[in-house]
Amino acid sequence: MWSKIVTNINKITELLTSSFLVIMVAIIFMQIVSRVLIQSSFPWTEELARFLMIWVTFLGAAFSFQHGAHIGISMLTDKLPNKLNSIVQLCIGILCTALFLVLLVKGIELVGKSGNQTSPAMSIPMNYVYLIIPISAVLLIMNVIDVSIKQCIKNWKGESV
Repeated sequence: MWSKIVTNINKITELLTSSFLVIMVAIIFMQIVSRVLIQSSFPWTEELARFLMIWVTFLGAAFSFQHGAHIGISMLTDKLPNKLNSIVQLCIGILCTALFLVLLVKGIELVGKSGNQTSPAMSIPMNYVYLIIPISAVLLIMNVIDVSIKQCIKNWKGESV
């Protein structure tokens, strides 16, 4: 059940990330076309594309954890016996979770502090932009827990990772 919930949340996150990426490309294309055709550009396009890029990066980091797409050095852990590998992977999961909890707490603080700031071109509150930090921290924590559980079960059953 837990894994199914995480999978569904990741699918929604992937869809949202893909949508933001398409919107970002369309906005940048519109900016380029407007510069070429009318020698003028819209002031809000660069800012919106930057904010979308921030959201795409943080959301992408969250669901890519499930696919093992983050950089890792597995030269040592691959040579360990399965049960010891499982313990090492669990320790790594705990350390990652601790880091993501710090990201969550500091992200919430940043969202709270930036409520009275607005973006220069679009005049939107900056806490909407920074809201992705605690959101992605929660998604990262969910994925670390899910991946760690799957790896431990796989290793304890004696299967190779």
